Amino acid sequence: MSTRKEYTKSDVAKALRDAERLAQEGKYEQALERHLWYHENALKYDEAQYGVRLSFALSSWVALGRDYPKALEALRSTRDQTFANYLKSPSDALLFGEVLSLDFALDDLPSAKKHFYEGRQHKVTDSLVMLQRDRIVATGDSKWAKDVIGNPREKLEEIKKQRDMAESSMADFKDSKELKQSLDSVYSVQIASLLKAVDKVQGRAAAEELQEAALKVLDSIEVRTALVSD
Repeated sequence: MSTRKEYTKSDVAKALRDAERLAQEGKYEQALERHLWYHENALKYDEAQYGVRLSFALSSWVALGRDYPKALEALRSTRDQTFANYLKSPSDALLFGEVLSLDFALDDLPSAKKHFYEGRQHKVTDSLVMLQRDRIVATGDSKWAKDVIGNPREKLEEIKKQRDMAESSMADFKDSKELKQSLDSVYSVQIASLLKAVDKVQGRAAAEELQEAALKVLDSIEVRTALVSD
């Protein structure tokens, strides 16, 4: 009588490494099998894989698809099935975020737009959309861009709260000063991106007004020069 194998965190990490290695060796079908196994099982055995699964792992999967089109077909199929699962639980924000992650990994902005508005119908949103606002603004779809940006002041306040919480959690670290500088670089980029998006969607006057408030949150070169034309 066969026994079912019990997988561990190490098996999950190994699956992703194997997928990378097999792709480099030109063993594309085997690499795809590893990606599929990882995507389906990673969170069952290691919840800490959540971020990696929806970022680096998807990028790796897309890279495989450039050499092996069947991998992109499988990724699209995975996205479609994930969305079908979401529709069964439309208040599931994590599942909604997964759908959007797959859309953006596939560079399928029309699908991302459709799913964005589907989520809004159920009052579900995901911060990932704000991270993609530059790509959304670049589509020229002003309505979608405006809906994604929403109330810029509220978005700025969200960034401020995140920064304040991060600073508070770093207070007891020896290298807190260096960590703060590193985090401020991240938040500066986020604020600058928001300012540029507002400039394109709502106009320079609105962007300059927001910039004045933003500099009180974080005075950095990125924030100060965000509205300087290239």
